Amino acid sequence: VDESKPLLTEEGQSKGHSTEGFGFAGYRGVIAEQAGKYWSMAQDRMKEVDMDRVYQYWSALRDWLSEVPEMARKSLPESMSAYFLAKTPELTPEQEERLISFIERNVGIPYTHEEHFDELLQLWKLSFPQADHTPGQSDREWKRLGFQGDNPATDFRAAGVLPVRCLSHFAEVYPDKYQEIMRRSQGTCVEDSFPFACAAINIVHLLTDAMKLKNHNEPPSNDPAAAHMRAMFGLMLERDANAFSELVCIVFIGLDDEWVRTHATYMTFPTVLKTMRERAQAALRHPASTSCAAFARRMAVDLYAAPTE
Repeated sequence: VDESKPLLTEEGQSKGHSTEGFGFAGYRGVIAEQAGKYWSMAQDRMKEVDMDRVYQYWSALRDWLSEVPEMARKSLPESMSAYFLAKTPELTPEQEERLISFIERNVGIPYTHEEHFDELLQLWKLSFPQADHTPGQSDREWKRLGFQGDNPATDFRAAGVLPVRCLSHFAEVYPDKYQEIMRRSQGTCVEDSFPFACAAINIVHLLTDAMKLKNHNEPPSNDPAAAHMRAMFGLMLERDANAFSELVCIVFIGLDDEWVRTHATYMTFPTVLKTMRERAQAALRHPASTSCAAFARRMAVDLYAAPTE
């Protein structure tokens, strides 16, 4: 095509859109003109779209899709449900021993001020390094961390001491992200405040319950999905002794992202938590989730500078 010539020849212009006397350049001009009109119309329509409503519908669809495999699995006899899972990796004796050791040292250990208050105070210092006041065992200052009452021991009943250790890990390893999320727990009112400590406790319970991490005093689980996720976690522990705390950090950041994106409130927190439970279970079931970095990618959480496989 000779670019020096006009898009429409004089002959083509005189005959409008007739194909007679209309060269390739003429067609190109008409197409460009029509494309411009449609693009302008599309831009006008996009201005009218309520993107918050689009994200809301997409979130609902995504949540529903994430539940389909689990619903299908539960609708079938237990003998057939295993077919909905990838092959469960077999742990070596060393990997199994490492998993059992983690469970015995951390899971189902009740929190008591007598045994664990020093750990809780360390978490306070990591959270508020500039604070002059150190709260007592029962102190309204604990609400600044997102506890529901003056005595944190009451909140820890659901998951024991493990949330304290996971939050301390979060504050030490990712202090900037930790502080960013924690500041959301100090909203203008309770309804707008992110339930920081309660979120951590719920996430720990969410993960231990999904994988059925139980110590020797509790009956073992026969759930094939839980066994698969537990085995995947065993592989992660071999790579990183702090794998569970890393998983908590990843889910915590994902939960915070969802809270911000959906403009959630204290009353809608259970809905956000349910979404994260489904996403976390799907990520743990994925055969590629053999490391915390891989799990983070499945959760769409950008926590690591580069993949560490």
